[in-house]
Amino acid sequence: MTSRTNAHNDAPPPINRDLNETTVPTGSEASPPTLGLAGLMTALSALLLSVVSFAATGIAVPNIGTSLQATAAEQSLVVSVYTLGFAAPMVVGGRLGDLFGRRRLFLIGMAGFTMASLASMLAPTITILIVARALAGVSAAAMVPQVLATITASTQGRERARAVGLFGATAGGATAVGQVLGGVLLSVPLLGAPWRTVFAMSVIMGVIAFLAALRWMPATNAPGHRSLDLIGTVLLGSALLALLIPLSQGGALGWPAWSWVLLGAVPVLFAAFWMRQHSLHRSDLVPLVPPPLLRLGSYRLGLVMALILQSAFGAFTFLYALTTQTGLGWSPMNAALVLLPFALCFFAASIWAGKLAPRFGFRRLLTIGGIVQAAMLAVTAWSVYVQSDDLNPLTLAALLVGVGIGQALMFGPLVGAMIADVPPTSAGAASGVLQTVQQAAMGLGVAVAGGFLGTALTGSTTATSGQIYATALAVCMLVQAGFAIVFALCALALPKR
Repeated sequence: MTSRTNAHNDAPPPINRDLNETTVPTGSEASPPTLGLAGLMTALSALLLSVVSFAATGIAVPNIGTSLQATAAEQSLVVSVYTLGFAAPMVVGGRLGDLFGRRRLFLIGMAGFTMASLASMLAPTITILIVARALAGVSAAAMVPQVLATITASTQGRERARAVGLFGATAGGATAVGQVLGGVLLSVPLLGAPWRTVFAMSVIMGVIAFLAALRWMPATNAPGHRSLDLIGTVLLGSALLALLIPLSQGGALGWPAWSWVLLGAVPVLFAAFWMRQHSLHRSDLVPLVPPPLLRLGSYRLGLVMALILQSAFGAFTFLYALTTQTGLGWSPMNAALVLLPFALCFFAASIWAGKLAPRFGFRRLLTIGGIVQAAMLAVTAWSVYVQSDDLNPLTLAALLVGVGIGQALMFGPLVGAMIADVPPTSAGAASGVLQTVQQAAMGLGVAVAGGFLGTALTGSTTATSGQIYATALAVCMLVQAGFAIVFALCALALPKR
């Protein structure tokens, strides 16, 4: 490997000997395709649709349970199987896009997602709905990695910074948008049971996005060997499932023995996968994840920062939904509307951050974002704890605006800093790894938050339910504030750019 390392000390090592090749598969003279505003909006539609569908389904789960007479475990599976299907094959989806064309994988994934959403809308039983949601997750894993990969392969400089800003705005704001849309659609039962309207929305959005991709999505890929590491795919998929299944189901089932066995197998499976990737790389074959990708300092540190950011955010969204609806008795619509100013400010600040990044640098924006979010989370946690079960929705909505601004300065610039040194030929793999880490981190945050909340509920005999939930949310935000400070310190170690 050392013989393929760049001779200049300040330059990052190449990912593979194909890295400097153009992303256009025909002709070395051809210039890379341009994305354009219509192409960018089309690409982002996959990210928007996947997150909005997930968030809206979470709001609709109680209605699904009543309509299909589903047990609590079955209702939980409606949400968790989508996450499992989404996260486990994400890296494979990114790599397939590199090899066989990102536009092609985008279209295949969007078509599959739309058909799975149609099957969900028409599902007569809870079993069919669970299977359809799992297929929707797998389809999302095919289309979503192509979003960031296409941005990386077809934009540069300020255009890339603005595109990444919109990517961050979409990823962060879509959760709140999905919750609001879910609340609205559940109040408009056009198809008999209100929850069917939620999936009808995904079908309509999917058809529009597919037609738009046929017209505006640029075709990019990474020329080279058309092969896929099947053994590595099995090892990575097994490792991710062994991690995510216990995280999503273990707490609800009381952490049975099999969940600990699976968690114990995770490091062994990941180690076997990584050894195979090194072996393929040394043999000049095509690994699923190029090992030198993690030798890029900004990308490696960015993965740690993404883990910090997403695990904290996952815990917050989980506890927020339970605190407001179960603990305080708010309606799903009321709980979602409180998050709407957060989502709007996140979106606006993300666009603003994308414009500022070329001028002020990723590192400075990330540091400021971490500090702002830590301060606002501390204030918000104090307010939630003091008000307890008399929590004022308007006060919380106003404070969350500041939290959203801080998070916007963290998310979009982080993605920009991570992909700055990633060559287009590895864009799909880099995107898949990043988004897999984000999904796993969200699951980890939810699992830890769920365990903490369960302990609080069983350990208190004097406080009301609302007080227990509000205290748990306040503690979660204080921990999230601490994570934001760690995030800011990590940002200082990023290269100046």
